[in-house]
Amino acid sequence: MSDQSQYLKSSRLITAHYGEEYEHYYNAIVPPVFMNSLNVFETLDDYYEFDRKDKHKYCYGRVQNPTVRILEDKIGALEHGVGALAFASGMAAATTAVLTVCKAGSHVVCVRNAYGPLKDFLDGYCREHMDITTTYVDGERLEEFSGCVSKATSLIILESPSSVVFSLQDIRGVAGIAKECGAKVYIDNTFCTPLYQQPLDLGADIVMHTTSKYIGGHSDVIGGMLAVKDPELMKQLLAYRELFGGIPGPMEAWLMIRGLRTMEVRVEKHQETALAVARYLEQHPKVRKVNYPGLPSHPQHDLMKRQQSGNTGLLSFEIEGTAEEAAKLAESLKIFKIGVSWGGFESLVFLPHVRQDEENCRRLRGDKNIIRLHCGLEGTEALIADLESAFRSL
Repeated sequence: MSDQSQYLKSSRLITAHYGEEYEHYYNAIVPPVFMNSLNVFETLDDYYEFDRKDKHKYCYGRVQNPTVRILEDKIGALEHGVGALAFASGMAAATTAVLTVCKAGSHVVCVRNAYGPLKDFLDGYCREHMDITTTYVDGERLEEFSGCVSKATSLIILESPSSVVFSLQDIRGVAGIAKECGAKVYIDNTFCTPLYQQPLDLGADIVMHTTSKYIGGHSDVIGGMLAVKDPELMKQLLAYRELFGGIPGPMEAWLMIRGLRTMEVRVEKHQETALAVARYLEQHPKVRKVNYPGLPSHPQHDLMKRQQSGNTGLLSFEIEGTAEEAAKLAESLKIFKIGVSWGGFESLVFLPHVRQDEENCRRLRGDKNIIRLHCGLEGTEALIADLESAFRSL
């Protein structure tokens, strides 16, 4: 299957077949797991003249691997980029992106509700060792970005929707601001997956995925991914991934390829269930607020419709009650298990702000009693019944 351009117009064909050149592995319908750490050469000249641009030639597992390459080709195509790079974790992908784009003394603009460990990296290592400064913004108004960028701004970090309060940022508008000051735009696209949002088409420069979530889909793998539209940036990221050593193992890449096969049907079901649960919660007398971009009541629903084609299984809500009552509700659930991740087959519940102080809760725009749910694949009726039973415990 040497000419694969016919597959690029369909996400289902990309996840099923794109990047899988069957003739290179005996026409097996499932690609093998290349568990080798190195590849050998016929001559020394072959080794020293090794061309990394040839995707059918490999040298060392920290640099390239055939199984990993298939995964990267699929994600790059789904994100409409020039390519993608797989990493051993979402944090490995995120930190490599920051260290590739930024230099000593750089300024970063970051949405306040971005992934906590990434903010810890900016405020800790980047500030202490590289004198990188970070300005945090809510991100819902373009004026926030235009009001704090400068010639020193190297990177703008977005997460749209954010994964606790589900606020959105205007990706195209932020990209315009970044272009004026010469900054790159990085966005965490894990919630939407490449199926429901293509930020590169909206002007973003780097798209990050925690592939442990919907791409893996089975809560059995850790991984990350970066997709880009600029060939030169792709070259730089590849060089730094080699130096930092963040490539995933071939077995992890194979599991992610397997997850991609069913991602479209899974996220459709996650979305269907989450929307039904969000509507149920919105009508519940003990619920004060529901955060889910798919609800018409979401304050940025119109923006969602402009830049997303769907939503997935994650949402949050606040009860009419205390943090202690919210904790009791979470602990009374039977199908929803307490867990910090999401994107797998299972339903999860977590209280991300319950140990935060009041001031930080105000900055993050979610009270201590905010409850985050991931709606898994156990069935809508079962999940609503589980919530109803837990509400009766209050």
